[in-house]
Amino acid sequence: MGVQLLKPLARTGKQTRRRFVGGWLGTGIGVSVSLVAAACGIGSDTAGGGSAAPLKERKAVTLEWWGDAPPATGTNQRMDQIKVWNDKYPNLQVKYGANAATGQGVEALEKFVAAIASGTAPNGLDFDRFQVATYANRKTFAALDDFIKRDKFDMKKFVPATVEEAMGLDKKTYGIPRSTDCRLLYWNKDIFREAGLDPEKAPSTWDDLRQAAIRLTKKNATGFDRIGFHTEEGQAHFHIFGWQAGGSFQSADGKKATLTQGPNQEGLEFMTNLMKDIGPWDTLKAYRDSWGKDAQQAFLVGQLGMVYQTNNYISTVARFRPDMKFGAAPPPVKKAGDKQMTWSGGFSFVVTRDAKDQEVTWELVKFLSSEEGFAAGFLGDEGRAKGSGGVFVPPMTGQPELDKKMFAKYKTSITEVDKVPEAAVNLMQFTRFRELSIAAQYLWDGIKKSQLEAISLAKSSTQTLGENNMVVQKALDDAWATAK
Repeated sequence: MGVQLLKPLARTGKQTRRRFVGGWLGTGIGVSVSLVAAACGIGSDTAGGGSAAPLKERKAVTLEWWGDAPPATGTNQRMDQIKVWNDKYPNLQVKYGANAATGQGVEALEKFVAAIASGTAPNGLDFDRFQVATYANRKTFAALDDFIKRDKFDMKKFVPATVEEAMGLDKKTYGIPRSTDCRLLYWNKDIFREAGLDPEKAPSTWDDLRQAAIRLTKKNATGFDRIGFHTEEGQAHFHIFGWQAGGSFQSADGKKATLTQGPNQEGLEFMTNLMKDIGPWDTLKAYRDSWGKDAQQAFLVGQLGMVYQTNNYISTVARFRPDMKFGAAPPPVKKAGDKQMTWSGGFSFVVTRDAKDQEVTWELVKFLSSEEGFAAGFLGDEGRAKGSGGVFVPPMTGQPELDKKMFAKYKTSITEVDKVPEAAVNLMQFTRFRELSIAAQYLWDGIKKSQLEAISLAKSSTQTLGENNMVVQKALDDAWATAK
């Protein structure tokens, strides 16, 4: 039956916990997470404890699902999965909503918030996992524990920290992990060689990163032919620099904003000075604004010598530049001798609390997170990669055993490409996740706004961190005042 698209909604106005993550390729490093399976009030459509009718025999219903915005032409991974579901279950059709609901921060979620307020929210959606607790507290999502217990759904197959990240303050489960990742430093070996740097050696400290960024930069009369690094490109978020300096952005009990900590300011000032060393902000911004997308991304075409990206970025490199000479390494640490550190994120599948047909929506979630579901999506991704003249490398699903199988299946025999999944798996023992927050979207916005205001020299690091800390603190106070 294919995928039916819905029209987008009109735009509306307007602790730190270091988690070792185990399971990949038999590493055995992990933390245990106790799943709560108490009665949770899933909703009026919850099935009883007995076995339900086979899906093909269920009464006809139509669901709506939101995820990444559909491409201008063709389909994306979620649309491919939904097509397989729709073809398999003609009586249980899913319409794919043309509303991106996978963003971070207050503005990115405006359409979703408006849909909840108007009673037009989808049955389920992809949702950035670090924001799940925030919206669970707002009674936006359905707790899934009863479904998990009834169906004996295996939550142990997921990376433990991704399960914890999808829990609410009440320790109930509000999301099923869809993915995870970790950040790496990618560098262009040909550009390193041209600049007189060792193409086989990545920067390992902040000072190495700064010196390489300066060496790789090529200026011209009006701006740049190339820059070595840009803090606003890719995944060079303030988070990792603050954490590597020893800071955190929220207290361990989740009630105090801590953006103004000294180590955070140290990390932000390093980022600011790094960009000042490369060139004037206005010129850097204009140069970045000229960069292309997809196959014309700055890193792929030699306009950017180094970039922080997730391990999943290798899919982009393999799709558009499988012949590229590049390397991928752990993010540089503050100083020699410091322990490696990266950070992880990812998404979850969630079911909205007040939507109808939660029983069928849960079955869809199980399919999307199954090997069958991922295989359907990866098949489409592989076709798109080949259509661009490249190869496909799967992202991390958050399920170590499934990842192991998929990495083996899609091994490319391109040495540099195939090194990235292995490097990412090994680095996961040194990862951390964002602080779990009841005001996650405001914390995200405060961190990102501080970064931009400092790096653009609009405000000093002291001023911007202080101002944004107050905004985040108010959001935390307001959220905790209504927490139940």
